[in-house]
Amino acid sequence: MLGSAAVKDAPGECDVLIVGGGPAGLAAAFWLARYRRHTCVCDAGAARNEPAWAVHGYPGLPDLPPHELRRRLRAQATGAGAQVVEDAVTAIEGAKDAFRVATEGGSGVHARRILLAFGRRDLLPSIPGLAEAYGISAFHCPDCDGPSMEGARIGVIGWNRRAAALALFLLTWADTVVLLGHGRRPRLPDETRATLARSCIEIRTAGIQALVVREGRIQSARLEDGGTVPLDGVFVHLGSVPASQLARRLGCRISRSGAVRVNASQETTVPGVYAAGDLTGHPHLAIVAAAEGVRTALAIHRSLLPAQYPV
Repeated sequence: MLGSAAVKDAPGECDVLIVGGGPAGLAAAFWLARYRRHTCVCDAGAARNEPAWAVHGYPGLPDLPPHELRRRLRAQATGAGAQVVEDAVTAIEGAKDAFRVATEGGSGVHARRILLAFGRRDLLPSIPGLAEAYGISAFHCPDCDGPSMEGARIGVIGWNRRAAALALFLLTWADTVVLLGHGRRPRLPDETRATLARSCIEIRTAGIQALVVREGRIQSARLEDGGTVPLDGVFVHLGSVPASQLARRLGCRISRSGAVRVNASQETTVPGVYAAGDLTGHPHLAIVAAAEGVRTALAIHRSLLPAQYPV
């Protein structure tokens, strides 16, 4: 929940309507408010990194819980004059300078610019114990959480070349890595299999019956063939999907990888609609999302300047 910084209803009109209250959306809101732009953030909650115990690698900050980082970003944004609303955007119609936004709570907002910053949602297999460990000893992002698993025994749940690449990448920190196919035989070229073998990465194809977890810490994976794999943590590599279909419904061009295409100003192929954060592609890091939010805010502000301003 957004707490006391949030208000109940969205304004009837604003310069910029931001969909999503994560690092990208809140950083953009903060900078747009500094430019005295009437800015509203609609946040549906359910942040992608909410289960994580901390946000790692954010320069200048300790490893803060995700909700604390968002609280600080939100306080800056609202302190500068932005408005944050606990509501989900359900539809966006219209065109540049005249967008009409509908929300789940029944609000109708007119906005000159739209910033999509609703992020992505990770695909997780249905394995007993995974939810209990997720964010504590089960992760999806090696860049964020790999350093916390130094010297550990790690399982990678996946069955394609990307999963194999992740397994190899995790050897940066891990003592041992095993590729867990979870009932599927990984489709890997002979060269990739040879590389895994040289790196002492075992492939287990049996389904995972359950993860044995104690107070959020993974102890082992119990397999359907009766085997047990001792583990200290797992990384899940099944991919992610957009947290909303708004970009697609607006007609924004989507790349083959599923990222929203943007230009150097973070504007999508739909004039007046911008995107920032995990939506625009890798790396999916909080610091990158915040930086994109700031860059987008600068571009949006300049796009709203009177025509006689050189831009």
